[in-house]
Amino acid sequence: MNLVKVIRADFGSDLPARATYGFRERAWGYLTLARPLFLVLTPFNAASAAVLAIRGLPPWELILAGLFTGALAAAGVNIFNRYADRRRDITLWPQRAIPSGRVPAGAALAIALTAYAASLALCWVFFNPASFYILLAAIVLGSLYSTHLRDKVGYLSLPPVEGLIFLCGWACLAPATVLTALPWYLYLLGVVWQAAHIMAHYALNIRYDDKDNPTIATPALWGKPSPRAAARLTLGLTALLFVMSLLLPLLTSLSWLYIAPVAGFGLYALYRAAAYARQPRDKAPTHRAWSALALYRLAISAAIILSILVYP
Repeated sequence: MNLVKVIRADFGSDLPARATYGFRERAWGYLTLARPLFLVLTPFNAASAAVLAIRGLPPWELILAGLFTGALAAAGVNIFNRYADRRRDITLWPQRAIPSGRVPAGAALAIALTAYAASLALCWVFFNPASFYILLAAIVLGSLYSTHLRDKVGYLSLPPVEGLIFLCGWACLAPATVLTALPWYLYLLGVVWQAAHIMAHYALNIRYDDKDNPTIATPALWGKPSPRAAARLTLGLTALLFVMSLLLPLLTSLSWLYIAPVAGFGLYALYRAAAYARQPRDKAPTHRAWSALALYRLAISAAIILSILVYP
């Protein structure tokens, strides 16, 4: 078993359900519950906004505190989401950690609440009230997404919550400027990225009946687009993200160390999104588009940090 399998297990594959599990299988279940990709992506995205806010690195104790705050918040939201989905996943994703029996539902809820409390405590102790309340809003809204917003409004109710990660990262080190234009542009970048990312995920939740007709349980945004429409929307949002990411240097000084990797990973994400649009019912290109968008978001954040560190 490897990390690729752990990430794929987030979709309910690669970890087969059994009657009983050994220690290692249960441990992998807990790891997939926290969604390892987002344990890295969330604090890294917040860090890019923080570094841009002060155009440099903060003290090491604040770096470590910020990374743990972001990772714990991400773990809490993701685990709570799996707890809230435990009954739905019996049908849709039976191999996930809770419905497969690897992780008891009560244990998952306890871990989620503990992660919430720990992330908020770290934010309060090491940073400032502005970042604390933004993080609290993200946690509350992320939890409401899992329990109400997704099924009543749709998957696209999540992107405005995702954007708060960047505002929180900025507010951690520069709360006085959090209402200026640049942090809100980062917020919009986060919103557009999450919209593209979750529309790729949307197709993976579509099931087909005996006559090969799609059965869509959850709306995208009050409506339920077809697989083809969802794929085209993913491509359109990826293109918008590509343009917005390349326009960021017009708002703040970023060197070629930002532009080159962002352009490269952006073109790759567009290629994968276009392949998904051509085969909207094939899971393989859908997985690849989802993964390419995750890499693209990571590349944007890494390029911001690299450009600032080399050319402050």
